[in-house]
Amino acid sequence: MDKDRVEQLLRAACDFGGNNMKARAACREKYRAAEKNEENILRILIDGAMATLAMRTTQKIAAVNETISYQLGVSASFVRTHFIVSEMIMDGDLVEAMVLLRKQLESLVRLHELDTKPVGKLEGKVPNIQNVMNKGAGRVYGNLSEVAHFAKPKVTELLHVVENGERCGPSLHPLYSERALACFDLHCYVAIYFLAWFVEKLTAWYPEYVADADKELVGHIAKIAIDAGVIRLDAGEQGGTTPQNGPAA
Repeated sequence: MDKDRVEQLLRAACDFGGNNMKARAACREKYRAAEKNEENILRILIDGAMATLAMRTTQKIAAVNETISYQLGVSASFVRTHFIVSEMIMDGDLVEAMVLLRKQLESLVRLHELDTKPVGKLEGKVPNIQNVMNKGAGRVYGNLSEVAHFAKPKVTELLHVVENGERCGPSLHPLYSERALACFDLHCYVAIYFLAWFVEKLTAWYPEYVADADKELVGHIAKIAIDAGVIRLDAGEQGGTTPQNGPAA
């Protein structure tokens, strides 16, 4: 490959990356403008609780076994992915955010499975959503799987269809869409379930840990999410909460 061709490819990659950065910055600005005050408070509280609880795991656990080791790894991955998803939603990368939300839901289910089953029974098996979460979570998982597999043409609409002269098609760069707020609802739903599990599990891993304040915080976060309409209570379903909206196209 000659030098001119290499330089042309490098310029194309740099230009594309630069346009992506500009598009994401514009998306974030529009997202913040559309975000309600209670949604902003909820996002800050969830992120703060996630970071606070996660930092507790940097302390030594007196007695570590195979299950605890597994759960620590899954929990660390969940926390890291949580902040990545937050950035993706605000930056307009909704398909990518939903693919990772599917992973988050599976991770959450695996954590619950490990509370009742030995590692050997779960190793090599996909987490079973229906056996652990409520019916609402099963519906959410189905929607997320549709996006992850591009199972229906309408998923393309999450990329934002644009018109440019005679061309009409998906944008190559992120564009703000109101679906980002619905995606945020799903993100909160999964995160709150995780926080509720996490704070209880920390009391088992660290007997000296006084969890009263953190449990109160998680309860406060859940109440704000319900009051803000981010999640709703469904009578008769185990767990009692489902997302208010879905980001499906």
